[in-house]
Parts: sequence; C-alpha cells; structure tokens
Amino acid sequence: MAVRDINLIPEEILERRSLIRHLLLWLNSLVVVAALIMAAHVYQNRIVYGETQNRQGAGKDLATALTRTVGDIGKEQKALNLTLRERLQLGTLIEHRRSYSSVLAKLADVMNDQTWLQQLAFNIAPDRTLHLSLTGFSFSHETLGTFIQRLSGEPMFRLVVLKSAQESKDQLSGSAPVQFQIECDIAKEAP
Repeated sequence: MAVRDINLIPEEILERRSLIRHLLLWLNSLVVVAALIMAAHVYQNRIVYGETQNRQGAGKDLATALTRTVGDIGKEQKALNLTLRERLQLGTLIEHRRSYSSVLAKLADVMNDQTWLQQLAFNIAPDRTLHLSLTGFSFSHETLGTFIQRLSGEPMFRLVVLKSAQESKDQLSGSAPVQFQIECDIAKEAP
C-alpha cells in the first residue's frame, strides 16, 4: 500500500495566499522605489533651495532644512527596519511550524476505536507555539485514559492536559459516555 500526501487546504486558498504574497512583494517594492525617488527629489530641492538661501545669507534655514531632512530619513529608516523585522519573524514562524496534515495523521494513529472527536481547533499561542484543542467523547474513563497516555507518549504532542471529563447519561442506551476536553502544544518540526 502506497502512502500519499494529501493537502487538506483547498487549492484556491493556496493560490490566493500566493497571489497576496506576490502582490505584497511588488507593493513593497514600489513603495521603496517611490520613497527613494521622493528622497532624491527632496534632496535635490533642498540643495537648490539651500543655494538660493545661502546667496541671500540665510545659513540657519539650511541647517534647519537639513535637520528636518535627516529626521525624515531616520523615520523612514525606522519604518523600513520594522517591516523587515516583522517579515523575518513571520518567516521563522512559518519555517518552524508543522503542517496540519502531519498533525492530523499522527492524531489518527493515536486514536482508539472507543474514543471519537467532536471538535478540533488549532491556535497559535502568544509565544508562537502551535496549540491544539480536542473535544469529544469516549465510552469510559479507562478508554479516555488510554487515549491520553498514547497522546502523551507521542513526541509531537507536548504538555497534554485534560481540561475536563464528565459523564453524560444517554437516555436511549442507558450507558454513560465521557465527554472530554484536552489541550496540548504541537512540537516544532525537526530540521
């Protein structure tokens, strides 16, 4: 039997993300080019303006204009540095995250026949770790314990915590399935 990779993200979403990335790249490039052209234009105007003021004996205005221009350039440089820093942080975040399909495949391997999931949610925590929340049912506390042990034993899932587990009486069969909520962190992919 052959193992095939399946991408669970629809193709149109991936294409849209790619298009947005390309548009942002070109937009940023255009903004940088426009800023350079404007800086050259302002610089040339200041030189011409400064020469006319020097001819009239107003050297203080030139110093003020230069100070203002240096301040403007400093502000632009800080803005560009912030954008670059954000891009680098986003790149490292994407670089170290696991694909959702690999997490789901590992979760399917860990599941047992007497436990099923009702809800599954991925979140990115403030410290940039991928966080997983599982809500579901199990036939008994023992099968839930087995599922938690298998989940904890898997290196991909870290800090597995059982948030709640309560029996809910089923009117038809008379059995009491256990409704649970589990939270854990997803380990970063090995390089």
